Amino acid sequence: MPNSGAQTAGLDHHARKLAVGFAKGRLPQPTPELERFLLSNATEIFAASEGVCRHMPPAGDDEPLGIAYLFLLQMLLSGLNERAKRGAKDAAELIANFQSDLAARVEDGEIEGTLLAYLGGALQQAGIAPSPELAAASSELVDEDDDELLPGDIGQVLDELLEACDGDPFEMVTSFAQGAHLLADEAKVAVVTHLAHQEQPDARAAAVLFLQNGSAAVRKAAAAVLAERASALSPIDLRRVIAMRNWRPERERAAVDAIIQKARAAGVDCAPWDKGAVDELKSSPIDGSGAQLLIAVSPVDRKTKRMATIFTCEGITEAMSSPPQPVPTVKKLVAEVATHGPVLDVSRGFVDRMIAHHLALTVKAGEVPPAGLLEVAETIGGAAWQPERIDCRAALDALIADLPDDLRNPEDVAQALADSGEISELDEIEGSWFEDNAELEQKVKSASQRAREKLPAKLLQDNGAIGAQRTRWAELFVLTALWMREGPPGEWLSWADLAVVARAVLDGHDLAEIGLMRNIAERTVAALAREEDDDDLQDDLF
Repeated sequence: MPNSGAQTAGLDHHARKLAVGFAKGRLPQPTPELERFLLSNATEIFAASEGVCRHMPPAGDDEPLGIAYLFLLQMLLSGLNERAKRGAKDAAELIANFQSDLAARVEDGEIEGTLLAYLGGALQQAGIAPSPELAAASSELVDEDDDELLPGDIGQVLDELLEACDGDPFEMVTSFAQGAHLLADEAKVAVVTHLAHQEQPDARAAAVLFLQNGSAAVRKAAAAVLAERASALSPIDLRRVIAMRNWRPERERAAVDAIIQKARAAGVDCAPWDKGAVDELKSSPIDGSGAQLLIAVSPVDRKTKRMATIFTCEGITEAMSSPPQPVPTVKKLVAEVATHGPVLDVSRGFVDRMIAHHLALTVKAGEVPPAGLLEVAETIGGAAWQPERIDCRAALDALIADLPDDLRNPEDVAQALADSGEISELDEIEGSWFEDNAELEQKVKSASQRAREKLPAKLLQDNGAIGAQRTRWAELFVLTALWMREGPPGEWLSWADLAVVARAVLDGHDLAEIGLMRNIAERTVAALAREEDDDDLQDDLF
C-alpha cells in the first residue's frame, strides 16, 4: 500500500474538523485551506479509506469521524477522476492502484461487506466505475458471507431495503446504487429481474427506475424484463417510462417504446402529471469545470418543504429531492449553500432551459441522467423537460440585441474588452476559470520560472491551449451572462460586458487584448504550477 507519509496529519486534521460539523448535522463547509489540501494531496485516498475502515461502524465506533474520512475520500477521488478524464496518466494510475489495493484488502479479509459498500459508494459518487478486479473481489465477498451487503437470499434483502425506504422507489434505487456500486452487472441484472417479477407495486416501481442505471447493460436488461411485465405496470410506472424515453441515447429508445406499446395494449392508462409547486428557485454560477448547482424549494404543507438539487457539468451529473423537512431546516440548508459562493434567485424558464441543455449533453455522450432527475421533475412539475442544447450563437445574438447604448460604440467596446479583467461581479466566480489538461500541466511544471512568465501570452495565441478553446470559453461567458441576467433589476449588470467578451472571443479577436482572457491565461499557469510550488514549500518546512 502506498505510504502517505507526512501528509497524513493534514488529512486527520481536516477529518476531525469536518466530523465536528457532521456530529451537529451541518453540511461540510469548503474553505481555501481544505481546497488546497484536496488539490495537492491526491495520494491521501489510501489513508482516507483506512480512516473510514478504522472509525465507521461496525468496525469502529465514531460514525461522524468515519463519515468525515468518507467525504474526504470521495472529494479526492472526484478530483482524480476529473484529471483522469482530461488525460492525466498519473491520476488514472492512482485510481487503478487504489482499486487494486481495495481488492487485495477484500481478498485478505481486511474489509467486510458493509465497509466495502461505503467505499464503493465513494467511488460511485466520484463517478468512477469499479475495476473488474474490484468487482470480482466484491462478488466473492457476497458469495462467501450471507450476512453482508447482498446475501444469497437476494429477495429478502431487497424486501428489507424497500421496507427501510418506506416503499419509496427513488430512495431504494439510490441506496442500492451507492451500496452495490461494486457489484458486477450480472448481479444488478438479477436485482432488476427480481424486482420486476414481484407482485408488490413498489418493487416494480423500483425496477422501472433501473432504466436510468449508469450501466447500458443493466438498462438493456431492465427494458427487456419490463417489456415482459408491461401489463403489470401501474399508470404512474407508465408515465415514468414515457418521461424517461427521450432522456436516453437514441439507440436505446426502441426498447423503451416496446414497453410503452405493450403496456398500452394491455390497457394500462398513463397517469397525469401533478402540476408541482415551487417556492424558490436558485442557481450558482458555472465554475471553470462547467459545474453548476440548481436548487428548488417546494412546499409540502404549512410546516414542511422539500429541497431539490440538480448538479450539472457537461450533462446532468446528480439530482435528488429531499424528504419533507421543517421550514427552518430547509432555510438553513439553502443559506449554507449561499456561503459557498454567489447564488441567485432565478426564473423557472432559466431552470427549465438549463436542464434541457444538460439533458441534451447527457444524451449526446451516450449516457442517461440519474433516476433522481425524475423525482425532481415530479416534485416541481418537469413534465416538459426534453433534451435541447442551447445554441450559443443564438443566445449571444439575443444578449447583444439588448446591450446598453454605451456598449455599441466601437471605442467603448474596445475599452470594455481591455477592462474586462476587472469586472467586480466576477471576483467570486472566475477563480476557477483556467485551462486544465494533463499535457499543459506537464508543460507548465517542466518550464523554468523565466519561461513560465512568457507562457500566458503563448497560451492566448490561436494555436495555444486557450486560443484553441475559443468556443468553449465563449460558451461559458454566454451561459454566465444568462445567469447574471437572472439577478435583481439594476444589479449584475456585467452580463453585458461578458456578452461583448463572448462575441469578441467567438469572432477571432486577439485574446491578448481582452483583460478577462489575460486573467485566465495567468491563472492557468499559476494553478498548474501550484502543486509543484506547494511541494517545494513543504520541503522547506520539513
